[in-house]
Amino acid sequence: MWGSSQACRFIGVGPVIPVPDVEAAVAFYCDQLGFDRDFVMGDPPSHGSVTRGRVGVQFTLAREPAEGSRYPGWFYFFVERIDGLAGEYSGRGLNFTQPLGDREHGMREFEIADLNGYRLRFGQYL
Repeated sequence: MWGSSQACRFIGVGPVIPVPDVEAAVAFYCDQLGFDRDFVMGDPPSHGSVTRGRVGVQFTLAREPAEGSRYPGWFYFFVERIDGLAGEYSGRGLNFTQPLGDREHGMREFEIADLNGYRLRFGQYL
């Protein structure tokens, strides 16, 4: 059934997140998080994309955040060599909302918030 060799195999996910300023979101992910700019389209910009390694994030213009919170979503990035990444982000002056550490659920991880309040958690299997 689900494990059948004939079943569709999922190979990745590409989140598209609403932001009030696409260009600012692309700049933050590139300048602060080390992603590469793929594209920004529209005038004014209405959609954009960044990648780092095999991970991509897209942004779409949304003038109004979800009711009750600015932008409440969060993302979990599975990475290798997490200590180096934490050092890279610390050196850029990013504010860690959860410090780097080993967690009881078998991950070494840390968390930051992006410019729109999305929580970005980075983790490596112990």
